[in-house]
Amino acid sequence: MKRMFSYLKPYKLKVFYIFILVSLTALGTLLLPNYMSKIIGEGLDARYEELNTNDEWVEVERCDLEANPDTCKIIQTSDFDIIMKYGGIMLGVTLASTVAFIGLMYYSSEISSKVGKDIRSDYYKKINSLSLYETGQFGTSTLITRATNDVMQVQNFIIMALRMVLRIPILFIGALVLSLQQSIALTLIILAGVPLLLILIGVMFKLVVPLFRKLQKRIDKLTLVTRESINGVRVIRAFGQGDREVKRFNDNNDRLAEVSYKAGKIMSFLNPSINLIFNIVIIGVVFFAFQMIISESFTDYQFLGNVSAVIQYAMQILFSILMLTMTFILYPRADVSGKRIKEILDLESSVVDTGSNEFDDYNFRGQVEYKDVSFKFPDAEKNVLDKISFKAKPGETIAIVGSTGSGKSTIVNLMPRFFDISEGSLKIDNVDIKDIKLNKLRSLIGFVPQKASLFSGTIKSNIAYGRDYASDEEIKKAAQIAQAEEFIDEMEAGYDSTVDQGATNFSGGQKQRISVARAIIRKPKIFVFDDSFSALDFKTDFKLRKALREEIKDATVFIVAQRIGTIRDADQIIVLQEGKMVGLGKHEDLIESCEVYREIALSQLDEEELS
Repeated sequence: MKRMFSYLKPYKLKVFYIFILVSLTALGTLLLPNYMSKIIGEGLDARYEELNTNDEWVEVERCDLEANPDTCKIIQTSDFDIIMKYGGIMLGVTLASTVAFIGLMYYSSEISSKVGKDIRSDYYKKINSLSLYETGQFGTSTLITRATNDVMQVQNFIIMALRMVLRIPILFIGALVLSLQQSIALTLIILAGVPLLLILIGVMFKLVVPLFRKLQKRIDKLTLVTRESINGVRVIRAFGQGDREVKRFNDNNDRLAEVSYKAGKIMSFLNPSINLIFNIVIIGVVFFAFQMIISESFTDYQFLGNVSAVIQYAMQILFSILMLTMTFILYPRADVSGKRIKEILDLESSVVDTGSNEFDDYNFRGQVEYKDVSFKFPDAEKNVLDKISFKAKPGETIAIVGSTGSGKSTIVNLMPRFFDISEGSLKIDNVDIKDIKLNKLRSLIGFVPQKASLFSGTIKSNIAYGRDYASDEEIKKAAQIAQAEEFIDEMEAGYDSTVDQGATNFSGGQKQRISVARAIIRKPKIFVFDDSFSALDFKTDFKLRKALREEIKDATVFIVAQRIGTIRDADQIIVLQEGKMVGLGKHEDLIESCEVYREIALSQLDEEELS
């Protein structure tokens, strides 16, 4: 939680205001019983009168009222001026405390909201700075849970801390000191209940913290299952596995509920136990106060005022402990959440922007050279890619083919530094990519990933995502080249047609063509199509590649594909097998010289079509 509280630094002046306001509200709370004691002790008065032998009532120091009710009486008087004086002071203190309390509520709510915003902002920046490896380690569901549920837990605790952490010791110490001034004996009774409360809180704290850790993990799992079920709803229905997924959700939901129930069951004992101790202490104070009152003179109103004040201070002492308990209830879960957020914030990306500004204005042409490039994941022992070497010149189309898991996508993912190479060198126009700023490097590349990702909005906004301030003419031109214009024009709203969340209102082929248009409008020096034509029919695939050749003839093009028909016209075809390059050349040459490529080709085309 220390890291989370560091987010209060930009608001330290307002935090200072909060400390002042907390002090004022606590001071007002402490003053009221004292003034009430003065009203009773100074504003009220009583005297004994006794009937003498002349049948006259005369004032005496004391007489036995119970034994001689006919000859002994108490005359009570009140000083209205004193009552009004202290009553007015109490009213002023109450009003001041109320204004301070309103200010406290306002500032604490404002600061906690801004702290939550700042944490989420830094968290999201960190997520965007991490490589695909780091984000893949945690998974989407837990990253979302940490950005929402965990931040909310921290935010709730901060607002409680701002309102209570300073108020609790002021109330406890102040009420204790003032209570001792009024009556040491009654205060000792109050203090007898404090150790019991502290022991109770400590036991609860020890029992509930492990459950809160487990609770957050169960929330992660439930989020994962929910997300998978929603994203995979078509597959679930196609395979008739709806009941299975409902059962999987219910199982995880039950496990979450089980942990919540255990934590709730433990916490459910806390408040009743505190209230029990609380009430026993108050009963003890009242009982001993009664014993002390009947042993004193009934006319000693100051003593009665002191007893009244002690009872109110007892309430304040126990209330401060109750507030401490409420803070402890929130702290374990907030602490767990804070550590989970900190785990991401402290995470170092395996891809560090080491580039300089030297190449920001450099006129790159797009020549790409891999020289003995090897790659393995940080925790892996075996290379995913091993000694890959080739050169791609501007205007050339480089195709990459191989079996599943051979490393095709990994090769192109190294270019924009989604991952960093382990050995060798990767250069663009003879400049090592690590010497180029990430923003500059990625601006050179128009990347179309395997899975077409569209954002909620419109078709126009998704295509224009590839270039700031793109004109309508540029958007339409990119859509035309990507063969998306035909289905866009058929839509009622055209380019302003809505893209739903997850682009569920578009087919796979439509999404791929919009993604291609998004890369084209960027006008990069290098195009990467990572199996980006797999959902297209052969006719659309052919027309799209033909339009691309005419439009981007000066760019370097990389195509990762499984279909031989898509790559057979490439200037160079790289054949991969288990991370190693086993073939490099044109289609005709590889048919003769590379057995792996020939097997892939024969699995799709017959001998006559290959010739």
